[in-house]
Amino acid sequence: MKLFNLLFCILTLLVLSSAWGKDVEQPKDAESEAAKLISDGTVFLRGKKPLEALAKFDNVLSIYEGRFKDKSTKYFSARSETESLHYLLDWASKDSGAAIVVPYNWAYTHFLKAYTLVELRKIPEAKKEFLKSIAMSPKNSQFLSELGNIYQLEKNWPLALNTYELAEIGARDISPDNLRNRELARAWRGMGYVYVEQNRLDEAEKMYKQCLELNSEDNNATAELNYIQGLKSKKDVQK
Repeated sequence: MKLFNLLFCILTLLVLSSAWGKDVEQPKDAESEAAKLISDGTVFLRGKKPLEALAKFDNVLSIYEGRFKDKSTKYFSARSETESLHYLLDWASKDSGAAIVVPYNWAYTHFLKAYTLVELRKIPEAKKEFLKSIAMSPKNSQFLSELGNIYQLEKNWPLALNTYELAEIGARDISPDNLRNRELARAWRGMGYVYVEQNRLDEAEKMYKQCLELNSEDNNATAELNYIQGLKSKKDVQK
């Protein structure tokens, strides 16, 4: 059965590859409507109108939930062929049943809704939406780092650190080339923050220095390194 699932997933990817980035795999009207709603919602979010943004994002989710509602099928959402292949082959290796890759905007809208709920200080609700986005895109570094931030807000340091570590792996393995460094740095900054809270200053310092190796103008990393140096100086004085 595993072999059958594996062959099915490879065939699915071949079909997807021939139409990647096109509208062949999904109805044009539905995708256009979803894209327009996401755009409008993002404008509201940037304009500090979170409630209006939420309404747009909920409309997008309704579109996808109405189109893809087979409970026996696992739906993955990916930014690239590489990511799609990773998910489908991993799923097939577990002999877990049918799985398909759906438009990335579905998972991304869960992410945008979660981000909006964070702006509204509705952290438990936001966490649920981040988890939904990650269920569809398990190695999406951006999604994982934002979930790590939720655990950080909850002061759940072990779970925050583990989630940032997964975000680092996701960035290395499947992030698009043009986003890899940015997403790596985001994961490292999150790890650095947790290390500081755990009083693991040398490990924190290493994370922020790695950020500066990627981008020497990373002001957040520079500020955190200065903060760590201050903490270390206080320790030296107290000795």
